[in-house]
Amino acid sequence: MNPSRYSDSDITAVYRVIRERRDMRHFRPDPLDPALLERLLHAAHLAPSVGFMQPWRFIRLTDRNLRTQVHALVDAERQRTALALGERQDEFMRLKVEGILDCGEVLVAALMDGRERHIFGRRTMPDMDLASVACAIQNLWLAARGRNRRGLGFLVRP
Repeated sequence: MNPSRYSDSDITAVYRVIRERRDMRHFRPDPLDPALLERLLHAAHLAPSVGFMQPWRFIRLTDRNLRTQVHALVDAERQRTALALGERQDEFMRLKVEGILDCGEVLVAALMDGRERHIFGRRTMPDMDLASVACAIQNLWLAARGRNRRGLGFLVRP
C-alpha cells in the first residue's frame, strides 16, 4: 500500500464535502465560536498561492453601521445585475442573494491593487493572486461544510 495515499473513506469524505457544498440563502444570526472561526481561517491560509504570496486578507465586519453601508453597495450592484439580465430581471430580484444584515458573521476576502508585483509567478501570470484568493475562499467553504451539514453562507465579490 502506498503510504502517501489517503484511505478510501478519506477520499470519499473529501468528494462528499465538495459535492455537497452549496451557497446558502438563510443564515444563522449568532456569531461563530472563536475557535471555529480560527480553524476556518487557518484552512483558508492553507490554500495554494504562487510563490506562497498569500495575497488575501480576511476582514471581519462586526460594526452594524459598516454592515449597513456594505449592504447598500451590494444592493446597488444587485440592481445593476438585474437590469443586465433583461427578461430574467424579475426572476433574479426574487432571489435572496445576500445575508449581510441577517448573518452572525461577515468576512470580507480582500485583495489590494498593486500588490506585490515581483513575487514569483506574478510577472508572467498577474491574475494568480485572484486565483489564489479563490482557492482560499474555497478552502474556507469546504472546511465550513465539513463542520456543518448546512455549511456557512458567504458573499463573494472580486
